[in-house]
Amino acid sequence: MIYEVKHKTVYEYQSLVSLCHNIVFQVSGNNEFQEINSTKCTIDPEPNFVMEREDFFENKYFYFSVQKAHKKLVVESTNLITVFPPTWLTIPPAETPAWESVVKLLQSIDTSNDIRQFYLESPHVTFLRDIRAYALESFTPNRPIMEAMLELNTRIFTDFTFTPGFTEISTPLAEVFKHKKGVCQDYAHFGLACVRSIGLSARYISGYIETIPPPGKPKLAGADASHAWMSLYIPDTGWVEFDATNNLLVSDQHIRVAKGRDFSDVVPLKGIVYSGGGQHMEVTVDVTRKA
Repeated sequence: MIYEVKHKTVYEYQSLVSLCHNIVFQVSGNNEFQEINSTKCTIDPEPNFVMEREDFFENKYFYFSVQKAHKKLVVESTNLITVFPPTWLTIPPAETPAWESVVKLLQSIDTSNDIRQFYLESPHVTFLRDIRAYALESFTPNRPIMEAMLELNTRIFTDFTFTPGFTEISTPLAEVFKHKKGVCQDYAHFGLACVRSIGLSARYISGYIETIPPPGKPKLAGADASHAWMSLYIPDTGWVEFDATNNLLVSDQHIRVAKGRDFSDVVPLKGIVYSGGGQHMEVTVDVTRKA
């Protein structure tokens, strides 16, 4: 599949901003499941300094600074991306190893730290006894890891209600679990807490997903949004991605931007602003399938 992704962020400030420093994760990188055909990013006002870098998790990002007075900042990126069906779609879940054997492998010295670093707690993923118990309802003794994860994915989708505005990024995971409401970030963080709390390694994925309008209805510009899901490490297969928000084993409708321990590692746009007032942010995203 080929997609055009447009991501626009607008900040409006109450008072003049004299200086801002920003980091942007809106430019997807090439990997085995996707290829960047073209990319463009425009910033208004024009920055005084721009620099592209790669972070600890091998995500591409760019830093920019605007060193002139302004009351509005617009960052817009446009990417044309080819997405390929992932290899895990052909793997029979029942033939993957028992999840306990994966836990033992992750605890051995034969496993790289690049994998093991994702089975620890992180700022938005905390280990709670009730969440561990919830996970173990699917991860029963000697069950194949992918089979158990697919069931957990379905249970989260069924038990939770997608409720925009109910949570903020600072809402504790315990509150999300108590009310079983939230958005894609909450679903991903909860799934990560489930599997990490039983000793498995999983990471947070940020990106986009193609949305399909109801039959007979046109696709609305700006109706899409940034998305989040998780990937679980399975030996001999690699990182396998699951989307609990939509109860999906990820295929070729998901476009990846960045990976990390949780949302705090891959905030789409973050920075420091020198100003004396408040601010208002508006984000629009369009994901369009191309012929």
